[in-house]
Formats: sequence, structure tokens, C-alpha cells
Amino acid sequence: MIETRTGNTLSTESSEAANLYQEAVDLILGSESGAAEILDQALEQDKDFAMAAAARYYVAQDIGEQESQVYREHAERASLNATDWEREHIDVLISLIDQPGATRDKALAYVEKMPADLLVISQLAGIMFFYDGPKKLETVLNVFESVEHALGGDWAFLARLGFAASEAGQRKRARELLERALEIRPQSLYTIHGLAHMLHDDGAAEESAKLLQDWLKEYESGACKGQMYGHVQWHLALAEWQIGNREAAMHRYLEFCAPENTTCGPILTLADCGGFLLRDYLHSGQTSPLKNDVLNHIELVWGMIGHPFIALHVAGLYASAGDIAGLKRCEETISTMPSGDRRDVSITLSSSLIDFVEGNYERASQTLSRLTPSARIGIGGSNVERILVDLIETSCKTRHQA
Repeated sequence: MIETRTGNTLSTESSEAANLYQEAVDLILGSESGAAEILDQALEQDKDFAMAAAARYYVAQDIGEQESQVYREHAERASLNATDWEREHIDVLISLIDQPGATRDKALAYVEKMPADLLVISQLAGIMFFYDGPKKLETVLNVFESVEHALGGDWAFLARLGFAASEAGQRKRARELLERALEIRPQSLYTIHGLAHMLHDDGAAEESAKLLQDWLKEYESGACKGQMYGHVQWHLALAEWQIGNREAAMHRYLEFCAPENTTCGPILTLADCGGFLLRDYLHSGQTSPLKNDVLNHIELVWGMIGHPFIALHVAGLYASAGDIAGLKRCEETISTMPSGDRRDVSITLSSSLIDFVEGNYERASQTLSRLTPSARIGIGGSNVERILVDLIETSCKTRHQA
């Protein structure tokens, strides 16, 4: 049986297992519902199907299954009887999942040899967005452009190239690519999420709200368990909030995006709740105590507090609650970490929010002004998340002048 994107042979004698695997990969790439169940079916058809076991590990880690290591061990054991390509795919994919900050170059070398392995490329790009620092916008776009000859009109590739183009500021190109991807696979959560990002960065909140409302009416029933479902709801909540419908936005955030209700993984959940609650606080000036699910989620990601992206969103949550003790905990913990650019940016973010909450707006603004454009990009994540720094600065200036 041939794997459709790479043209390589899949090591399974069950054509049904192979078809189920490829269906599941499309669901993974679309961030859609059902990949775990379909991979389980594939493994029922062929328990020694290494590629299905590796993909099942990918899904288990993504959704936070406690027994995920079972699938990792299964994949590694089954890979002993797989082809050379399958063994390398499994090794690189598992390395990207388990050691995301340490396997970038290994994965890039693999992609040069196997430019149509979109599951690996997608995981690699996500890691580069988070870890690649100030040059990440161009490096991620370069990766996708370098494999265009191998993936061409593949919907999942078009969606990712479109998202990368949008983040790099090429929004006209991004819209065309994302709309093409959505025409091919209209139910893709990943693609509609990419369009929401592009529209946010284009300042088109009303268009975004209508697009997402219409899409959810059509596809919500099949999307509601997808990994990005909570994040797509967050984009709609943000658009509603931006056009002045705060009550509906807050209701949507609590119902779909708060840690206790979301379908998203830990980092995206932090970005959604931190980004929403900090925005609301900066706009209204009203603090609100953090609920237990948010406090528990902070502890879940606390081990990564030295990364600027995590620091920005955790400190943003504490700021939204007026929690000076929590903010100082951030600052003190980060200050004990090894010196370097990431630590310095993380301290800058947390200390500026301490000043902001304490009413020292001019000092907070001066502190943030030390962050260069490249340092801001290096915070990680997408523009809709990094723009929080600009929003804090704007709020500082507004309140200082009041």
C-alpha cells in the first residue's frame, strides 16, 4: 500500500489499516475530530502497523492522554520490522514530540530528503514558531516554500503555507492560499483558524466574526472534538470582543476556551485564556480573580516560565487578576534561571506588568520600549499572541496621559 503524499510503501498487509491511517493523518493535519479512534481501528486491523502507532502517539501527546507512552513504545517496537523510511519518519516524529527544542536540525535534514512528509513538516514548523527566535517568520516560510514542489496543491500544505505567509506579513498571498485550501477541505479547523489569524492581522474583526459564525453553523458538529476547536471559538470570541459585543465574547470564552472546557493542548490553552483575559483587563481596567481551572493551568505550564511566550501569558493572567504576588513569583522564578536573551525578555515582560498593575505606567512603558522588534518576534507564537506587548504599551500611554 502506498502512502499518498510521499509515494512510499506502508508496511502493513491490511489495505483497510493503510486507508484508515491516511484518513487519520488528514484529520490530524486538519486539527479535526476522530483521529485517535480511527488510528485505534487501524491498529485493530494490524497491531504491528508502526506508522499508525507513531501517529497515535502524536495524537495522544497532543490531547494529553496519560497513557501516551504506551503508543510510543508500541511504535518503536513495531518499527523494527518497518522500512528504512518508516523507521526514520518515526524516529524524527517522536524526537520532535519528546525533545522539541533539540531536534530542529535533525528534522530539517530529514525534510530535505523527504519533502512530502507533511506530518513531520507540520510538527517541525510548530516548534520553529515557538523556539526559532527573531528569524522564525522567515525560517518557517522558507521551510514550506522549499517543499512546495513536492506537495503542490495539497490542501493541508496550502493551509500551512498560507498561515506562514500571513505571519510573515504577506496577507494577500495568505488569503488566496487559505481560501484554496478551504475550498478543497472546507471542514478543516486548521484552515479556518489560519483565515481567522489573517483577518485579525488585517484588522477585519467583523469579517472574521461572520466567517467563523457561518463556518461553525455548517461544520461545528464534526469539529467540536477537534484539537483546535476551542481555539477557533477563541478567535470568534476575540472578534466579538473587538466589535464591542463583550458579553457574548466572555460567554463564548468561558464555554469553549477556558481551561476546564477547551479541546486545546496546554500551550494553546494558556495563550487563549491569557490573551483574552489580559486584553479585557487592559481595555476595562477591571481586575477579576482567576478561577481554579486557570490557576491549575498555570501550575501545569510553570516549568516553562523562562520562555518569553509562557512568561507573557502567565504574567498576563496574574495582571488581569491584579495579583502582584503572582507577578512577583514570575519575576523571582525567572531571575534564578540561566542568563540569556530568553530570560532577559521574560523578566522584562513580567516586571513591566508589575509596574502596570501598580500604576507605574511610564516606567512600564519604558521597560517595554527596550524590546526591539526582533526581540518581540522572538517571544514566539503568532502575531495575535505577540501583539499583547503592543497592547500593554498602548494602554500604558493612554493611562499615563489620563
